[in-house]
Amino acid sequence: MIIKKDLCIGCRRCLPYCPVGAISFTKSISVVDQDRCYECGTCLRSQVCPVDAIKESPFVYDFPRSVRKAFSDPIVTHVQTGVAGRGTEESKTNDVTGRIKKGEVGIGIEVGRPTVGIRIVDIEVITRALAKTGVVEYEPQNPTTYFIKSFKTGEIKEEYKKEKILSGILEIKTDRKNLPILLRAIKRVIPEFKDIFSLNIITRLDPDTQIPVLDILQKEGFPPRPHAKINLGLGKPLKED
Repeated sequence: MIIKKDLCIGCRRCLPYCPVGAISFTKSISVVDQDRCYECGTCLRSQVCPVDAIKESPFVYDFPRSVRKAFSDPIVTHVQTGVAGRGTEESKTNDVTGRIKKGEVGIGIEVGRPTVGIRIVDIEVITRALAKTGVVEYEPQNPTTYFIKSFKTGEIKEEYKKEKILSGILEIKTDRKNLPILLRAIKRVIPEFKDIFSLNIITRLDPDTQIPVLDILQKEGFPPRPHAKINLGLGKPLKED
C-alpha cells in the first residue's frame, strides 16, 4: 500500500487501521513502511481517509510483491488455486474430495498471525524438519507448496524468502502410522520457530465413528483443544475411499 504525499492532509486517521503498524506519521504526513507492509489492504478497505490518499501500489500485483498480496488480502484469488485464502478448499471438504483416505492423516500447519505476519524464510525451519522425516507428501494445489525448492531438503526458493505475509498454511499428508514421526519432528523445531503456528488434523472416522488419531495426539503431547473447530464432514455425496 502507499499514501499519496500530494493528497495526505496529515489527519492521522489511518494509523490505527494497519494491523502491523506499517503506517507512521512523518513530516506532517502519513507514510507506509514498504518492508513492514504485507499488503493486506485493511487500511484501504477501512475507507477512513477523508481525501482518498490511500492507494494500492502500482507494483502490488508484480512478482515478488504479489506474493504478499495473495497471502494477506482475503479477497484476492490465488493464481495457483483459483480461490481466495491461504490454503485449499479441500482441507475443509475432505468428505467430498476424498483427498485423505482411510489409513491416512492430513496435517495443516498454519504459520504466522494477523497482527504480526511472518517472513517466508522463517517457514523453512518447519519444512526442513518435515523433509528429514522422509514420510511427507505435500498438497500440490496449496499455494504455500510453491515456496518449496526441494522436498528432499525442505529448502525454500530464494526469491520468496524475504517476502512478508500475513500467514500461510502447509498442507501435508502421510500414512497414519507415520503420524508420531511427524509430530515429534514438529515438536523439536518449536524452540527454533520465531513466531507461532497451529496444527489442523484431517482423518477419516472409524466404522464406529471414533476418531482414530486421538490416542496418538495425546501420547505425543498434542492434546486436541476442547474449543477447537471441527468440520463434521456433512458434504454430499460422500466421497468413497
